[in-house]
Amino acid sequence: MAAACAAGRGLNVRVLERQPAAGAKLCYSGMGAAPVSNTGIDVSRFHGRHARFVSDALQDFPLPALREWFMQAGVELENAEYYGLVQAPGGGGEIIEALGRGLQGWQDDMRVTGVVRENDGFLVQLEANAPLRAKAVVLATGGANLPQLGGGEDGYQIAQSLGHTCEPAFPAQVGLVVEEDWVREIPGLWMDVRLRVLHGKRALAESTGSMLFTQAGLTGEAVFNVSAEVEPALADGAELELSVNFFPGMGDADVAEWLRRVFGERTREPADRAIDYIMPARLGGQLLKRQKVKPGARVLQMDERQREGLLSEMLDTRLKITGTLGMRAAEGVTGGVNVREVDPRTFQSKLVPGLYIVGQLLDVRADWGGFEQHFALASGHLAGMSVLKKTD
Repeated sequence: MAAACAAGRGLNVRVLERQPAAGAKLCYSGMGAAPVSNTGIDVSRFHGRHARFVSDALQDFPLPALREWFMQAGVELENAEYYGLVQAPGGGGEIIEALGRGLQGWQDDMRVTGVVRENDGFLVQLEANAPLRAKAVVLATGGANLPQLGGGEDGYQIAQSLGHTCEPAFPAQVGLVVEEDWVREIPGLWMDVRLRVLHGKRALAESTGSMLFTQAGLTGEAVFNVSAEVEPALADGAELELSVNFFPGMGDADVAEWLRRVFGERTREPADRAIDYIMPARLGGQLLKRQKVKPGARVLQMDERQREGLLSEMLDTRLKITGTLGMRAAEGVTGGVNVREVDPRTFQSKLVPGLYIVGQLLDVRADWGGFEQHFALASGHLAGMSVLKKTD
C-alpha cells in the first residue's frame, strides 16, 4: 500500500520482498479468509498502552475509503457471513495482485540485511546484491513471527540499528494449550463462550466469541482475542487459568433454571443424554465426568453436589493454561517498534528523517478479525502519501 501510494504520486519506488512471493502471511490470516478489514473497525478494538496511536490512520483511511481504493484497483470487497470480516471474493491472492498492480520496481527473493543513514538519504544493504541508495525508506516487514511467511526479524534489527527501541515479541491471535486432557478429546466442537484469562483473582483479558476444541488446544475468535496476554505473563512466572462461560448470552439464574427444568423433566434418562438438550452432548459428557457422574447414570441418581458442580462448570469452567501454540501458529504478534518514536500522522520516524515504519512492525495490538490488517493498510497509505513531501 505504501509503495502503491508513493508510486501514484510519481515517485520512483523500489519494493524489496524477502520472500519468493509476497502476501503469504495475509493469505494465512483470518483462519484463511485473508481479511483486509472488519465492519466493526474502530479504535476501541485496539489495545495496549498506546492504543490511540492508530487514530490518525483510521481517520485518514476509514473502511469506505479502503473499499473505494480497492474498487479503483479492480476489487470489490465483500462482507463475510461471520465475524464482520471484510475480504476479497478471490481471497488473499486477489488482494496482493491489486496492491502490486502497476508497481514496476518489485523484486522478490531480495533480503535487506541493513539500512545505513548516508548524507541526506540511506544505503540499503542487500544479502546477495550490490547496495542501493534511496532518499527515503519504508519498513513494512510485519511482526517478528512466522519467519517462513514473511516475519519481521530483519525489520526489528534494522529499526534497532537506526536507534529505535523495540518491545519484545510474543505470539498473539494464537491458540492456547491447557493442562486438562479432556479438552483435546472433543476436537471439532465449536461453542460461543465468554473467556477470561485469570492471574489469581485478576482478569488479564476477556472476550466473548467462538471457541473451537482441537487436538492441539483451543482456538477461535475469543481465544485469539485473549491470547496476547498469555506468553508475557507466563514468562514472568505467573500461573494462569482460563475461565470459560459456555452461556455468554444468558444470566446465571436463567442457566440454573434451564438446567433445573430440563433435568426435572428427564429424571429417568441418562444424564449424559439429557444434557444434550442444554449443550452439545460431547461437551456435556466431559463436564459430567468432571463431577464424577458415571457414564449412563440417570439424572435422578445425581446428588445435589454433582448438580451444583455441573452448573458451576457450565458458567465457569477453570482450565490451567500452560502455553500457546507458538509463533508458527500465530496470526499476530505483540511487541515491535515503540510508537512514541513514530509520528502517527505520517508514520515517519521521529528519530531518523526519511525513515517510515508501518504495519505490524509497530507495537500495536488489535482484536482478531481484520483489525490489524486494516491498520497495516491505513498506515501504509499515510506513509505512501507522506513520503518525500516537501514539508518532510
